[in-house]
Amino acid sequence: MTMHPDPEKPLVFAGDKLGHLGIIDAHQKGPSDETQIKAENGEDEEEDQKPKKRTIDSNPGDTDLEDSEDEDDDSPQITTIKPHSRTISSMLVHPSSPTAIHTASYDSSIRSFSFSSQVATELYAPPDPSEDAPVSSLDMSPLDPHTLYFTTLYGSLLVHDTRSPTSSATTYALTEKKIGGMSLHPLAPHYLATASLDRTMRLWDLRSISKKMPACVATHESRLSVSHAAFNAAGQIATASYDDTIKIHSFPASSPLTTTRAGVSLDSGDGSMHTTTVSHNNQTGRWVTILKPSWQASPTDDGVQKFCIGNMNRFVDLYTAEGDQLAQLGGPNITAVPAVACWHRSRSWVAAGTASGKLCLWM
Repeated sequence: MTMHPDPEKPLVFAGDKLGHLGIIDAHQKGPSDETQIKAENGEDEEEDQKPKKRTIDSNPGDTDLEDSEDEDDDSPQITTIKPHSRTISSMLVHPSSPTAIHTASYDSSIRSFSFSSQVATELYAPPDPSEDAPVSSLDMSPLDPHTLYFTTLYGSLLVHDTRSPTSSATTYALTEKKIGGMSLHPLAPHYLATASLDRTMRLWDLRSISKKMPACVATHESRLSVSHAAFNAAGQIATASYDDTIKIHSFPASSPLTTTRAGVSLDSGDGSMHTTTVSHNNQTGRWVTILKPSWQASPTDDGVQKFCIGNMNRFVDLYTAEGDQLAQLGGPNITAVPAVACWHRSRSWVAAGTASGKLCLWM
């Protein structure tokens, strides 16, 4: 899930396990609370409460729109495309190209959907069509609109220039186990953080390549697997782990990261780095999407570095970079865990999605 960076329009994107991408403009007027209450009491037909959908065939050359309801229907309109054949695992809208969204999938491909042409273009796919390399996470530097950084469920990091052939990429085998999450330092994109099933969060320096491996400049080892590692604009890293903690790693303020010694442990307690630990239930089980922290990229509203993360009690938790809880977002109509949550890039808008296919939005 992600939100478009436009500060005037709350445009939300959400992917599912079948490769569909849903798009909704939240400025639309939805059913009133009274209507929803009546529906729960069985006074209205369930069919009347379904949002209107239009489907776009994302194959080049075929962009016909299909409305599932009458044009006079005043229910919210959701646009759906199907750029992938398996789970959409990650997506982003690059700040320099707000007219397209990049999506990564377990079908091993990365595609870009153009809002203007309504066509999905393949940016990357393995050289061998039969190769299974599910993409687990995707990121780009805000300073570079052409380079894709993505990880796989098999522990590899790939770097691909979108101006080169779609099957070309530089591959680094970072670990033998699944990499569940990855992010680049927004202001120093040669630093990359990965979270893995091998119970570690590692920080890599892509400027230093030796024996076909980037230099690992820092490591944090958790008691159980680490689900995600997310950089904020200040260079702090938030991780979520199955040991029921969220950890926020802060580096020296005088010279962030550059003073980090190669291979140093973030758990060494030598004073050069600081880690804040927050207790948080991350036991999602089989049916709930893994909980991952998501920072606000550019907190211009209040200047506070903050992130959101789903809560197993059907809330979304908001925390500062110091680990203080700002708020707990919820509502009477939330009937499932809003496991996937994200901030708008600059506005105080938070979107979250549930396994039942519902979108929650706080503005």
